[in-house]
Amino acid sequence: MTAHPLDDLDLLIAVANTAHDLSTPDELRDGTSAAAWWHDLSGERTPNLGSQADVELLRAARAVIRRLGLRNNGVSTDVELGPLATLPLNLILDARPGLAPPAGSSTPAREIAGRAVAALIRWSGNPQAARLKACPGPDCAWVFHDTTRNRSRRWCDMAACGNRAKAAAFRARAH
Repeated sequence: MTAHPLDDLDLLIAVANTAHDLSTPDELRDGTSAAAWWHDLSGERTPNLGSQADVELLRAARAVIRRLGLRNNGVSTDVELGPLATLPLNLILDARPGLAPPAGSSTPAREIAGRAVAALIRWSGNPQAARLKACPGPDCAWVFHDTTRNRSRRWCDMAACGNRAKAAAFRARAH
């Protein structure tokens, strides 16, 4: 695979948002759909990202990013890292130390999952790390970067998830 122009935050959000809710198709449903998603995102062309097990690693990375985003948004949730334990990552000690997947050592899906995990580890040391949030709305886990001055953004979209939550809270108080 060739180098991609995505920075860590863009990659994390892109991986996390490959399936928004139950009404939209999962872009990581198989190796072919994942390859189309990756091509649209990075411009890298590959006919298939790998086996179902390889694509499952991408889905596991997505779940970890979303759950950490929910934690950053005040939602208590468990983060299961076990499925990602098989990803090989190399320690890099240079001007930008961190972790990266070994080049050419695996399928494209495993390499992208490794990039996402390495990005997540690097991002966790960023002062802006707590601004990577996931929407707590029911059937939604859209991940976004909270750019509000006071770090108060809670919903993916106030007109959708935020409005539903506020209406539900109002109904609960009224009864």
